[in-house]
Amino acid sequence: MAATACGSKGGGGSASQGRIKGDPNTINSVANPKKGGTFTYALEKTIDNWNILTSAGNTFETAEVMDAIYPSTFIAQPDLSVKMNDDLLLSAEVTNQNPETIVYKINPKAVWSDGVPINADDFKYVWQASANCKDCDVASSVGYTSIQSIEGSGPNNQTVTVTFKQPFSDWKSLFGPLLPAHAATPKPTDEQTLADSWNHGFADNPPKISGGPYVISSYQKDQSVTLVPNPKWYGKKGPYLDKLVFRMITDATQEPPALQNHEIDAMYPQPEVDLIKTLNGMKNVVYQEDLGLIFEHFDFNLENKALTLPVRQALFTAVNRQQILDATVKQFDPDVTVLNNRMFVPGQKGYQDNVTKYGLGTGDIAKAKDILTKAGYKIENGKLIQPDGTPFPALTMQYTVGNQIRQTECQLFAQAAKQLGVTVNVQSTDSLGKTLTNADAQHHFDVVVFAWVATPFPASGNAPLYESNKARGGDWGGNYGHWVNSQADQLLQDATSNLNPDQVIKDLNEADQLISQDAYTLPLYQKPTLLAYYNTWGNIRDNATSVGPPYNVQEWGLKPSAA
Repeated sequence: MAATACGSKGGGGSASQGRIKGDPNTINSVANPKKGGTFTYALEKTIDNWNILTSAGNTFETAEVMDAIYPSTFIAQPDLSVKMNDDLLLSAEVTNQNPETIVYKINPKAVWSDGVPINADDFKYVWQASANCKDCDVASSVGYTSIQSIEGSGPNNQTVTVTFKQPFSDWKSLFGPLLPAHAATPKPTDEQTLADSWNHGFADNPPKISGGPYVISSYQKDQSVTLVPNPKWYGKKGPYLDKLVFRMITDATQEPPALQNHEIDAMYPQPEVDLIKTLNGMKNVVYQEDLGLIFEHFDFNLENKALTLPVRQALFTAVNRQQILDATVKQFDPDVTVLNNRMFVPGQKGYQDNVTKYGLGTGDIAKAKDILTKAGYKIENGKLIQPDGTPFPALTMQYTVGNQIRQTECQLFAQAAKQLGVTVNVQSTDSLGKTLTNADAQHHFDVVVFAWVATPFPASGNAPLYESNKARGGDWGGNYGHWVNSQADQLLQDATSNLNPDQVIKDLNEADQLISQDAYTLPLYQKPTLLAYYNTWGNIRDNATSVGPPYNVQEWGLKPSAA
């Protein structure tokens, strides 16, 4: 069913129920929300790690909560642009090109919730952990390793001068977020204590100190996180709510009844045709459906040595992406098409097809079998036999629990694999972070489906997802499948340091073609986002970037007309 036919009731965000459309940056705007009230927002995953700058903690849901706690220098906007955080900063300017030098001037009123000024120490802490600490688990060191020095000056060291030893084009992507250096536990005195504070001090428990509009008042494991206003909030607006509750509902099927029963006020689930029908029937509930920087994909875990290049190429050739789209997202959005690039989405400068010429995702079973035959594999009695004569082992494929679309995607992948004699056991996980990383000795997937939530910075955003651990000084970052390609390493490193935007696009597209050639990941489609909420609340709106709807959480509040 077409999303545009699912009860769309006008533009400008004025409908009382059903789909609303309008300017992505201003839809549902309210100048002066009421003070008070409790707003409950559903999270689809639990929180296992509270440091979103670690690879283990770098999940979208954790970031949604942390948007209210830890400040960033720049914030992605709903229209995919980037805006300086003018609550935190007075200015951020390039003052010298050679060496590249950035001067940040912090709002003198900006303090952590314990009264300590936000200053250069917080910039230095994030830099040291991200670039100069081999035992620190970092989601991305890109850009931080290009920094030569960070110096504080002025009152409370709130003028921060960052000097680069090599150019970094995406400097606005850095320091998002900042962590309170003075609260690091243990106090960093050497590399080991720095790693302990980063990997555990900020990660193991909910933060007690906030630099955002809210502070965490209570946490019930796997249940909810409750936030209350930060008494030291220094921003221009808000916060307006008495309480902001993030309720964890890991079974996505339970979100619609929770919304209908007023147990939650907003949810951000993956859209499905039945869900759209349900939302159109909910009184006083409106929803936005958008396409942004989020894309769905299949990934292999290359630590499984049975997943040789011919096997990967054959499996990705056998899977039919159009069939997957027809069975899932196209049922409610006919405009969604197969995605043929991992670095850019349609509409972004640089988008081109880097997948089709490699035959991936075509559903061509004959070609897939031919790839295997030429590599010495056989299919006997419906089972794939490896060149050494042993049966090919069964694979485990993971998806997030309760996500019916991803379950269908996995089942269709398994059906395609079966035609090649490969058994794929489809399983769900309620902790995607642990499944993808080595946390708690997990990393137990052979194939996985999930979505990358990109930033508006394609060079620095993509490099940590595909660089090898050698290129990253021993850290795998977001390269969860442990792909290694030295040529791609060079291209990705050049993309992050080259100040010529056309060359950056060329580098990223060449790296993307290498990923297709190696059949490491397979992009499926630009994932529609769906934000549903009661129309009594103002200033909540979709943000289909890595930030998510809470990008402006300090502005959320009851509309003046609300009872």
